[in-house]
Amino acid sequence: MSAHLAPVPTSDLYTWRSGIESLSPLKPPCPGLYGEQWQKTHAGILDFLERFGAQAVELGWTDLDLFSVHAQHGTIRGDYCGALVPMPRPVEFIDADRISFGLLTYYRTQVGNPHPRLRGVPIWAFKG
Repeated sequence: MSAHLAPVPTSDLYTWRSGIESLSPLKPPCPGLYGEQWQKTHAGILDFLERFGAQAVELGWTDLDLFSVHAQHGTIRGDYCGALVPMPRPVEFIDADRISFGLLTYYRTQVGNPHPRLRGVPIWAFKG
């Protein structure tokens, strides 16, 4: 996918859950996520959706903010990854600008996060 044809971000819990549930925890969906790391990320995302999904929607988080991967290189291009991919540990809290993983925090507006036109695709849309 060209950077000029970036997908439109969505904030829909049903779409997020359906997308993640369509992925097998036993089959990595893209380069850079393998074995146990993908299994933990998959389980962690489902846990996040259960505990914080509705709140994330209300706060304006999008699928690209949370689940983005590079359209050709997956998580190998970490600068295209959303907050939850790969998931370092369970989410402890979320607000409008950050997600806390305990000692680690993802800032939505952090310098270095990709410009929206340069974001990848939701992990469930990865085609390689």
